[in-house]
Amino acid sequence: MKKWRVSITFLILCTLLTGCWSSTPVEELSMEIGVALDSAEETGDEEATQQGGGGNPMPAQIMSTYQFTIPQGSGGSGMKSGASPSSTRNYYNMSEVSDSMFEALRALSLRTRRTPIGHHLKVIVIGEKLARSTKFSELIDFFSRDNDIRPSVLLYVSKGKARDVLENALPGQTPSFVLEGIFVNRSRSTRIWEPVSIAKVAGPLHGKRSFMLQNVISLEKEKETKLDGAGVIKGKTGKLVGFLDASELEGMVWLTGKGEGGALKAYDPSNNKLITYEIKSLGSKYKANVKDGKISFHVKIESTGRYGEAFAKSAKKLHDGIVKEDKAVLEKHVLDMLQVTVKKMQKELHTEVAGFGNALRIQHPAVWRSVEDNWDETFSEIPITYEVKLNIEEYGASDTSAE
Repeated sequence: MKKWRVSITFLILCTLLTGCWSSTPVEELSMEIGVALDSAEETGDEEATQQGGGGNPMPAQIMSTYQFTIPQGSGGSGMKSGASPSSTRNYYNMSEVSDSMFEALRALSLRTRRTPIGHHLKVIVIGEKLARSTKFSELIDFFSRDNDIRPSVLLYVSKGKARDVLENALPGQTPSFVLEGIFVNRSRSTRIWEPVSIAKVAGPLHGKRSFMLQNVISLEKEKETKLDGAGVIKGKTGKLVGFLDASELEGMVWLTGKGEGGALKAYDPSNNKLITYEIKSLGSKYKANVKDGKISFHVKIESTGRYGEAFAKSAKKLHDGIVKEDKAVLEKHVLDMLQVTVKKMQKELHTEVAGFGNALRIQHPAVWRSVEDNWDETFSEIPITYEVKLNIEEYGASDTSAE
């Protein structure tokens, strides 16, 4: 009896020691970490003029570029003596042209024995030409349906070719990982928009609401990528309608109060003195007013911070009078940025992406229901006033301006 119990216990312990019967060594897998989508016509690839696979009579329209990471120990990592930086890359890219992204991914199986998996996909970058001609809901449909791909994948647009973004990175870095991680610098710059994932665009796309995506460009000379403004997606069409440049995006961050930190630089027009203000906190409130059926908004922005730099021809004590003058210069600069950004939305893009509609919906729901169907057009004619208040709490390590 005792031996029987020992045997049963031994068998149970053996089952706990078994591994996954269906497991695949990581060296046998191609882990997707980034995807770039471009208009096939823009790439100039000969395949762009050919028909899709499987006898599909429709011409191929999209070039899908997949970035895969090279696992440690698979022969792709480690630096050899005399090797060039390009030979030590820890990633590789593969492209396919098709009118179906699902088909394009499966077509990679004709070129490699490694099975592509999307569990670790980080970013999707969409080229300008494709984003202007195709609805975003169609472009991300496959990625939102695939069970392997997480809804936390980040979305970008690129003013140029998206696949170039996945080609450039400093030695030892991987473009997709750089793009995913660069949002941690939002506390250091007001020129970085909030991260937008597949999950976050589902609502706006379904509700036909406009939104923004961070724009990323490729710097060919430096072999790097750089965040440069934001792309504006119009709710009615679901397509890219234009861009805010870096300065206009900075104005949008101040307008919406979505900044986590950064620097504000301005020049005093009276003496051309440079003033740099470091943001410690930033907040914004919209007040929607309706009078005689006419809508207007008042925006109140408040921020606290410190001196980052205060250049002057000679050293001066930063007394209350000087601080007050510098605050006025900085507040005027913020006001100018706000007006430029709002003018871009109203008169050029005819698209509202700053959240004014949401403020009207909450504060005056009946009025919102009467204008929501044509909100972008209505917003283009709405007057907006601003109130900017900056509070310089400290001077840093010195309470004098620079010599």
